[in-house]
Amino acid sequence: MPVLGIRRNTWDATRIAALREERGWTQEELAERSGLSVRTIRNLELGWVQSPRRSSVDLLADALGVKDTPEPAPDQLRWRGPQPLPTALVGPRAEHERLAQTVRANRLTTFIGPGGVGKTRLALSIAAEVGPSFRDGVVVVELGDVPSERLGDQTTTVRQRVRQQLGWDRTDERAADLLLVLDNAEHIPDSVTAVTKELLGRYLGLHVLTTARRKLTERLGVNCEIRPLTVEGEELMLRHVGADAWSADELPLVAELCRRLGGLPRWLEFAAERLRTIPVTALLAHGPSTQMLWTNDHALLRHQRSLAESLRWDLDLLTEDHRTLLRSLAMLPTPLFTVDDVLPIPVRNPLMLLSELLEASLIVADATDRYRYRLAPYVDEVALDLQEQVVGF
Repeated sequence: MPVLGIRRNTWDATRIAALREERGWTQEELAERSGLSVRTIRNLELGWVQSPRRSSVDLLADALGVKDTPEPAPDQLRWRGPQPLPTALVGPRAEHERLAQTVRANRLTTFIGPGGVGKTRLALSIAAEVGPSFRDGVVVVELGDVPSERLGDQTTTVRQRVRQQLGWDRTDERAADLLLVLDNAEHIPDSVTAVTKELLGRYLGLHVLTTARRKLTERLGVNCEIRPLTVEGEELMLRHVGADAWSADELPLVAELCRRLGGLPRWLEFAAERLRTIPVTALLAHGPSTQMLWTNDHALLRHQRSLAESLRWDLDLLTEDHRTLLRSLAMLPTPLFTVDDVLPIPVRNPLMLLSELLEASLIVADATDRYRYRLAPYVDEVALDLQEQVVGF
């Protein structure tokens, strides 16, 4: 089944860039070959044109050498649960295709990465892409609102939620051929792992795609690290605010804003909301602070609606020793530190804690030396703020 094809009777803007890059063409070259303007090509690839003219689709299909395929339209795919967003993904198409192939080839795949990096959006997009490979389609189960295992074992809750969403209507469940997406599982690792093992053993045609902020297990399935955006972060900002909103002098400021926000898509989207009313210069002059990075989108879980709540969610999953280490590092005189700075901090097994915080993406290695570290953006501010609230209480 073609993965990157364009069908003239359906439309997926993300595939234009993929086919162009596959042929090694620039946007200018595709414009010349198709007879469309470079601006039109750019707007199509960014997803700003959701219903392009039939004539434009035909010109692109002819230029790219794409013929009609019998692949089913998206609305024919059996799907239960939250739907993928209609906006085009950012990032290298080759990486998306690699992840899609991994999901097809492995019965359990886990997307791991820091909060806001786009694991859910990517998982749902790839599920929609590979879904036609599964006879019984895709089932998505949201787990982010299940109570943490710190409050008790959640295996029964997870099992019941999964079975309810599956809604089996087959006489022979073992013959089920589908992709199950378990979204937001970092706070219930033991419960999700137990239920996943049960399901994979019982339903031999089942594939599971899980998202979590940290590894759930290394003994079962494949872990795929989802990394923050680099130059693609600027593309995301342009998509949300509009390319015409920026002068040439402001584009370097947009790049600096993306750098300060660590290239995390959700944080960039928070900033984009502010940029509709606040100049980028003002946003940079004020950090931007955590109080500026939030959304009123109540379709999101509470810990996904702001940068501060996202980091508090991470900190709540830690031990007190982890939090003590982070607070101590936040008070160092310089942002960069080494193992020698970590060892004197009065916690048990400081080196093991350092390693675990690196895996949780709350500490990151310096780009020039992997044994020099810094706190991830805003971790110091949120960690110290939580300590002040505890002391004040």
